[in-house]
Amino acid sequence: MTKLRPSSSGFKLMALLLVLVVIAMALSIAAPAISGWGRGSRLRDAGDEMLATIRWAQAQAIASCQIHRLNVDAPNGRYWISAQDGLEFVPLNTEFGRQTILGAVTVLQVTAAAADAQPLEFITFYPTGRTTPAHVRLADDRGQVQIVCDTPAEGFRLVSPEEQQR
Repeated sequence: MTKLRPSSSGFKLMALLLVLVVIAMALSIAAPAISGWGRGSRLRDAGDEMLATIRWAQAQAIASCQIHRLNVDAPNGRYWISAQDGLEFVPLNTEFGRQTILGAVTVLQVTAAAADAQPLEFITFYPTGRTTPAHVRLADDRGQVQIVCDTPAEGFRLVSPEEQQR
């Protein structure tokens, strides 16, 4: 004679529902922090992309013996590279000549590196390797990224968060 065990499927279903409720609560607590992390990542990516564009323009000015500019439309959050052609500056017919729109960034500021910190509409790169000293600030409601060049003879670099706090 075999004994039949009572069915425990009701218990398994309740345990599964309890686990799902705990997971849902944990996700609802973590979701705001995760979404903020993604936004901060987009700001850092925008800073990295802009720094790469700046460095490319500086290298291109040297390689082509032609003055290049990083043009900035701060109110609309856009920038692009142009090169001198005679007395005018024309957008390049490359990926760097197209206007890059900073969608994740709410503030785009380019100022002179001098003490007066006047707003700049462009940064110039010369065939000698020299450049217009400038500070670039990209920001949103979560933080900011700074790209700086304090003297004409040095290159642009990202400012670390520790340097920004000083």
